[in-house]
Amino acid sequence: MLQNDTVEMLAFNLKLIGKKTKKRILLSAGKKSNKEKMLPAISELISFGVDLYATERTSRFLNSHGIHNRELFKIAEGKEPNIRSFLTGNRFDLVINVLVGKHDYDESTDSNLIRSLCIKHGIPLITDVDVAIMTIQDMVSQHDRNIFKYKIADASRPWDMRRSFFQLVDEYSGFACYHAHFDKAYLISMDNLKLTRMDMQKKWDLYRYLKENYTREDLVERMSRAVEAMIEQGVTHCRSFIDADDIVGLLPMEAALEVRDHYKDKIELQFAIQPLQGVIAPEAREYFAKACELADVVGGLPSRDRPQSEKHLDILFAIAKDLGMRIDVHVDQENNPDERETELLALKTMEHGMEGRVSAVHAVSLAAKLPHEQERIINLIRDAGLNIIICPSAALSMKPLEHRIAPLHNSIAPLAKLIEAKIPVFFGVDNIHDLFMPLVDGDMWFECRMLMEACRYYDLEAIAAMACDKTGFSS
Repeated sequence: MLQNDTVEMLAFNLKLIGKKTKKRILLSAGKKSNKEKMLPAISELISFGVDLYATERTSRFLNSHGIHNRELFKIAEGKEPNIRSFLTGNRFDLVINVLVGKHDYDESTDSNLIRSLCIKHGIPLITDVDVAIMTIQDMVSQHDRNIFKYKIADASRPWDMRRSFFQLVDEYSGFACYHAHFDKAYLISMDNLKLTRMDMQKKWDLYRYLKENYTREDLVERMSRAVEAMIEQGVTHCRSFIDADDIVGLLPMEAALEVRDHYKDKIELQFAIQPLQGVIAPEAREYFAKACELADVVGGLPSRDRPQSEKHLDILFAIAKDLGMRIDVHVDQENNPDERETELLALKTMEHGMEGRVSAVHAVSLAAKLPHEQERIINLIRDAGLNIIICPSAALSMKPLEHRIAPLHNSIAPLAKLIEAKIPVFFGVDNIHDLFMPLVDGDMWFECRMLMEACRYYDLEAIAAMACDKTGFSS
């Protein structure tokens, strides 16, 4: 397995093209057959102006073949110039340390000390002779092709990350958008823009007045515009929340089904029901439950029924189990270290035996918690088989609450920690041009870019894979 794709090796590859910077490699090639096997690759590497350092026998072998090098004393010898001093001073760009074939060394041996010091100081380390040869050959090949040099008027536009990203999206056969609110889309204007300054809970109340004026015609028109925006950018699977309550009844869901039928040959649309009026009040729950029968996913918003969030979740799980459906729940949206909805959702998922069938949407407040609390809750998320749906622009719009103390963080779920814990992560666009998100236009590339910027996670291949992951539409 080549090691040229590690951050440290990429940095060394970049350093190799420098004409003035010193490049230093420590070589300890083990038994004689390994030295002979590596000789052609080492000879090629020398052409890049690399300074070679070697242990006694490897140095002697290199000298016998006319390859200039500097011998270093072994760590145990305690003499200078010593390998330990060079490693501690971070004076190597690469260490190739192949054992002689024995595997019973303890931590006091040179080999294990070299390994531990490389890890401590972030120095790339190769310990297998074949891997070393292939890595060097690949390194030489890359530089022969000028991969790391800027090419004037390069038609391939290697700097164009958007273009590279969409090439990956094409390879994955299109985007998958897991969260939106198409029934609310395109209701913003310069006339009502000031209302966006109100907090989220107040906006929930304001939407009552907008919803009282819904017509099937305007719902179909606005939802269709949103769906076409998805199709145009290459979204092949999309899930939208649709409101159902005593204000609008089933009207938005009926319009959504009409839109889905119209676009069924162009995009796979799923709908989850949004309980914007909660589910505890009987009149609100009546329409919510009826709409769920027409939908694909049971939606949740426990904060709408505070302080009875647990009861809200119990009702959702009862409906979902009765209908055999998944659940998507809005949780921890306030960027508030005191929120615990993600944790509560994980516990309720296990209590109701719904592991692997539940999504937590947003989970912003998870990032506001202390590291040990994040780790504890992420372990619960993994135990419950939850996945996390991140909507970057919406998450970043949640400003920190005053009079709350939290670690420094951006207002977005802790992506790197979720990935490290192997928690499935999906993406969504959330609201489009409405009172909640007046500027969001449903652009998946923009959302992916915002995620990478906010989380400082510039792995285009990993982000594209997540943005195109459609597994959550089939389970």
